[in-house]
Amino acid sequence: MGPITLIGVLTFALIQTTAPPQPSLSDKRAVLRAVVAITTLPPAEVSKIAPAAEIDHDSEVARTETVRVVVSIQGCQPNAAGVCEATADVAAHRPDGSVHSEMKNIALTGGRGLATLGLKPDDVTGVYTVVATVRDPNARRVAKAERLFGVK
Repeated sequence: MGPITLIGVLTFALIQTTAPPQPSLSDKRAVLRAVVAITTLPPAEVSKIAPAAEIDHDSEVARTETVRVVVSIQGCQPNAAGVCEATADVAAHRPDGSVHSEMKNIALTGGRGLATLGLKPDDVTGVYTVVATVRDPNARRVAKAERLFGVK
């Protein structure tokens, strides 16, 4: 091996060991996490719970209760002013899979958003599904979360 080849190999090895590893695009996008929960707590009680804390999920609710959908996120990329601009679209599905209701553009600025699910006394009983689709426009990321709950 000649001296020029040896210098080239050593230079390449030095560059490889000193360059910081670059995160892949999929690594950056995997950071956004969403959680959806059903609760009968009033909004004032929900706001007292820290955004990073998990909300207790009510696995069964009555048609006569005021039911709220809580969407929480982690990993939102803030804008230049330091504010998270993420939003969530939530769809509630009846036991037969048909759409019961949709709640669009729920703001998640504080890491959590809240929407009221309008159950009526004549709604069918059974296991419902809520699906939250979260969008973080600053990072161009999307996350999805799903939760089941019973209506009696």
